[in-house]
Amino acid sequence: MKLVDTHCHLHRSEYDADRPAVLERAKAAGVIAIIDPAVEADSNEQVLKSCAATPEVYGAVGLHPNHAGEWSEDFHRRLRGWAGAEKVVAIGEVGLDYYRQTAPRETQQKVLARLLSLAAELDKPVILHCRDAGLPGEGTGEIYRDLFRILRGVGRPLRGVLHCFAGPPEAALQGIEMGLLISFAGNLTFKKGERLRQTARSIPFDKVVLETDGPFLAPQARRGSRNEPAFLTELVKTWTEILDLTPEDIARVTTVNAHFLFGVGPAPERGRIAYPIRHSLYINLTNACTDRCVFCALSVDDFWKGEGTSPFVKGHHLRMRRDPTVAEILEAAGDPSGYEEVVFCGYGEPMIRLKELLEAARGLKARGARRIRVNTNGHGNLIHKRSIAPELKGAVDECSVSLNTPDAESYLQLCRPHFGLAAYDGIKTFIRECRDAGLKVVATAVGMPGVDIPACRRVAEEELKVPFRERTYNDLG
Repeated sequence: MKLVDTHCHLHRSEYDADRPAVLERAKAAGVIAIIDPAVEADSNEQVLKSCAATPEVYGAVGLHPNHAGEWSEDFHRRLRGWAGAEKVVAIGEVGLDYYRQTAPRETQQKVLARLLSLAAELDKPVILHCRDAGLPGEGTGEIYRDLFRILRGVGRPLRGVLHCFAGPPEAALQGIEMGLLISFAGNLTFKKGERLRQTARSIPFDKVVLETDGPFLAPQARRGSRNEPAFLTELVKTWTEILDLTPEDIARVTTVNAHFLFGVGPAPERGRIAYPIRHSLYINLTNACTDRCVFCALSVDDFWKGEGTSPFVKGHHLRMRRDPTVAEILEAAGDPSGYEEVVFCGYGEPMIRLKELLEAARGLKARGARRIRVNTNGHGNLIHKRSIAPELKGAVDECSVSLNTPDAESYLQLCRPHFGLAAYDGIKTFIRECRDAGLKVVATAVGMPGVDIPACRRVAEEELKVPFRERTYNDLG
């Protein structure tokens, strides 16, 4: 398990007595990179020394809003120079603080605007502090309105993270819409942190990174102690309790996100054929598809280029340069007996490669796979111009079919199928035939704005006589 602590003030005096031991404990806990952000004006040079002295430590230079009164044109000039130093990966910690207000709000806002403009000019991500008046999860939300207004005023999108997030879910989602990631610190683990955990459940986990905010905010199991990067494992544990994910899933997703935001840690493996999520093993059979759903990464140019985060599902890069052979699938899958199920899914429509799907499924069963499931758009009959349910029986145990809408016209608009209006009736026929062949069938729909989920449920349960499941919008895997 590899972890990245995206926010720990390792340069501070609280670590002076045992900094080497802190780093050793971090390494033993799986922490492969630590970002050390500046706070006061004179701490920036300490940050540079910190990251120069230790390979796994990287720096962020900036000025905390509580110290906005220390800003000057001379400081800004020096900050520009510090930002160009080797291993400085961000501008931060910067932002707004309406809780302590050691600097007037107007001063904080003016300084933040200058610092964000510098980040935009240098193409550096930003580490954003945003603390409202009142307790975490409370306050008027005014501070986020001010923050987002200032961000928009930069005139170009900025990459960054809302660090140590403690605001309402609406603010987190708006930040994500603006291209920011979200990070929670030890406050997520606190006994009184249920409101914050509810916020964490409400956002796409693919937009999250991890941090300790050391030496502050030690997690619940370490309350009263100085916080340090090794304690990141406590945050991982809390995330596994919040979400139905394994520690390895939490680590993989957040480490990939940290890599793309800050450029730290190793680049992820590209073009995965077999990949684990939770207790299932997924098989990426093809990137070809007979739909171009408006919500799918296959409709994004960056997916086909294999660039950015579009090709990723739960930290796995799924853009393949070619379809894998059955032998390559079986080799990549290894021993499937330790998983609850093997799922043919990936980015693409598995039924396009029906022959290879059936051969691989039988091979996996021979190796001990407990159950084979196929996630499909239900176009199999239309693709092969015959009923394929009899061929699936024996090789496949379950089909999860993307119904997605309650009628053909809305399916045409949402999924833009190759088969036009005929696609929807073809899906319903496929569901009935698989059901009648004895396969377990579940109809699904993505709960995105504008989709009538109750109507989809009625089509599945009342007309097609199969169970229905709503899939979470913008949270793949």
